[in-house]
Amino acid sequence: MLEPFFISTYIIPAYSQMMTSGSDSRVDLVGKFIDFYHHYENLNLKITFFLISLQILHLYWLTTDVVLQKLFGKSFFLAPKSFLPLFVVIDYIEIPALISGLIYYAYSVRKNKSSAKRSYLFLGLLAVQVIHIFWITDEVVYDSFFDSSFVELPVVLSWIAILIDYLELPVMADLFYKVIKKKK
Repeated sequence: MLEPFFISTYIIPAYSQMMTSGSDSRVDLVGKFIDFYHHYENLNLKITFFLISLQILHLYWLTTDVVLQKLFGKSFFLAPKSFLPLFVVIDYIEIPALISGLIYYAYSVRKNKSSAKRSYLFLGLLAVQVIHIFWITDEVVYDSFFDSSFVELPVVLSWIAILIDYLELPVMADLFYKVIKKKK
């Protein structure tokens, strides 16, 4: 149990400070984050592009080892199966990539009102990716295509999940264009 001295010396003043400053401190933190982001905008763009572009490797695996195997009965995955853990790690990098992409496009909406509609489109594509992560994993897709008994999922939903994965391609293209444009 916490001692009364600790509570009166640390907890109560901290709680009082939080209650009196309330939304002001949160607004201040948001403002500081925006200033920081603005200061390093070009670096943030490059990091976002790099993280999201890694998903090309995941899409390669998904296309060659899952989609083409389902369509033609044969895997066209050229990398050794021992590299599969690398593809799994890259798939998990999708989480920070999506966070970075969402922040970048939200910042773009705030910064460039003239291109806000375009940024909203890419925000939407990335938001669907976030929902997809929590909705269905590639393991579930793989299992449903190849008759695993762990999870029963209609094949139509598996195809929808795969198509959602490919929604990252327009985002990658847009970020690539912006990286090239910033270099000029």
